[in-house]
Amino acid sequence: MDQNFPNNEIIELYSSNNHGHFTENDGPHILWESPKTEMLVDFLAYHQRWEPSYIRQRMLPMLSIIFFREKALNPTNTLLYGQYNFDSIQRVKVRFGQQFLVVKWKKDVHAMASVTYTIPGDSDIDQKKLTEDDESIDLLDECNAPQIHVEDGCWFLLTDENMELVRAAFPEEVNRYLLEKVHTTTCFFFSE
Repeated sequence: MDQNFPNNEIIELYSSNNHGHFTENDGPHILWESPKTEMLVDFLAYHQRWEPSYIRQRMLPMLSIIFFREKALNPTNTLLYGQYNFDSIQRVKVRFGQQFLVVKWKKDVHAMASVTYTIPGDSDIDQKKLTEDDESIDLLDECNAPQIHVEDGCWFLLTDENMELVRAAFPEEVNRYLLEKVHTTTCFFFSE
């Protein structure tokens, strides 16, 4: 058995009546910082033998939630994961009765270091499918896995985001999107 078990400091922390409210001089100092993602990528790549791109892809939904929360509290010009700018809202997505906004993220020009990518082949993407609301019927559809979307030769990341979080961080963009959607729907019904 470990010599430090049971740890009296931990027992005292959980038994205290001040419910985590400590003065500057007594108790532990807990500091919330952004996750150190590269350390996690290195750890998982080494110990789990996962590809770093796979790890980053799986972390992006968590990082976007943190980004939206911080942006709502402190509206500064920050980038998601230090690389991606909020571009626009692509559509509303319904999954299991819950509405999400599909957000388009564009790689920041400064983060790209002047690298240009060309997209081979033709653009036969079903645009109607990309812009409609959809009820996901594929149960194997990966929840929260970002997707790559190519539009006019530009690459975008698409993530499914909580509507209220996006609205708190980018209220003007959400309102503009919803107004455009109402206008488009109204024009559609009157044109028939």
